[in-house]
Amino acid sequence: MGSRLAFIAASALLLGWITGVNVGVNFHNHTHRKFFRVAWLNRWITRLWTFSGGWPGFFWEYNHLMVHHPNVMASEDWTAPRYRPSGGFENIYRFCFAHWPYRYIVHLWQEFRRGSKGKYTNSEAIKELMIFLCLWSIPFLIAPKMSLGLWVLPQYIANVVIMGPGMYAQHIGCVEPSAKDPFCHSVTFVSPFFNLTMFNIGYHIEHHSDPSIHWSDLPQAHQDMKSDLINNQAHIVPFGLYHWGIRLLLEPERSALCKGEFASTQHPNYCLAQNQLANPPAIK
Repeated sequence: MGSRLAFIAASALLLGWITGVNVGVNFHNHTHRKFFRVAWLNRWITRLWTFSGGWPGFFWEYNHLMVHHPNVMASEDWTAPRYRPSGGFENIYRFCFAHWPYRYIVHLWQEFRRGSKGKYTNSEAIKELMIFLCLWSIPFLIAPKMSLGLWVLPQYIANVVIMGPGMYAQHIGCVEPSAKDPFCHSVTFVSPFFNLTMFNIGYHIEHHSDPSIHWSDLPQAHQDMKSDLINNQAHIVPFGLYHWGIRLLLEPERSALCKGEFASTQHPNYCLAQNQLANPPAIK
């Protein structure tokens, strides 16, 4: 019994990490740059890609493309960390445990009942949910008890332990962008190792600035934007997203931080004052 539980625990952690990266990084890229030119192929790969992660792909696309990107850090962006009445953001633990599946269920229900946005109609949502449930229930027809440990638990880990802190870390301390502060909506992580192994997901400011950029072109986009990022005091950190997520988990009081209070994490090469000293204006 003990060895079986140990096997389930270890397997669930590994499967959860793989699933979190698969949906949060790889499928994320597919939502912006579809694999195929044929609509029905993209529709079916979307359905088959995410059901093992506990998501109808149709729903994931909706909350990411129709809610998060157009409204990043605005009040309409219910996918992002919430502000607390006392100031700052909600605790990272509260966000991770509340956002999946609870907040998504409530908000998606409200969104689809409210009306349609292009192809994202109420009838389409019901159809996609039925297809998802048929696919998602297959393991329970084979081994009901084992499915709880090797199907449901990994999905919970993927969404709450992997993607939850990732989403939180990408936007903590950020605010709705404006003409005066266009890059304040996200955090960029420039760790070469992290981006090499995570399909450049760390370049988040660049991604939000132009979601159509292919993930392989994000480092060049970052270089093209570098002077603007420095001049606008964008939040650029030298480590990876996981490192920042772990720091937030170990120090949840950082959840209260807002823009302008990240001096201890800002990459030194992206500090405006330091760059002005290194490149003083020419004397006329």
